[in-house]
Amino acid sequence: MHKLMQTVLEIIQTLRDKNYTENFEVKNGRILAKNSGMNFGPQELIIEKTYRYEGESNPSDNAIVYAITAKNGAKGILLDSYGAYSDAGLAKIIADIPVREEHDLQDTKP
Repeated sequence: MHKLMQTVLEIIQTLRDKNYTENFEVKNGRILAKNSGMNFGPQELIIEKTYRYEGESNPSDNAIVYAITAKNGAKGILLDSYGAYSDAGLAKIIADIPVREEHDLQDTKP
């Protein structure tokens, strides 16, 4: 049986251990890899896994962790809240990136 993932920090650390070392963010309609300075359009990326986490007591604790791989081999993590606190600009870009797998953090481990 898989260990339940309890926090977003645990999933981030697990992904870091699997070489998802870039910190991705949305900038000017593209995905920027903050560590290397590279930037990508949605067609250059694939979302390997999506993890949704729901905080027990506070809706602002709801988060999505995206494990992303670029066609050039760069691997990293992109974070977003979801629900009322989600980033509409990020959602638009994410919708154009293919997704390989989705998981709920409470039910699985990466």
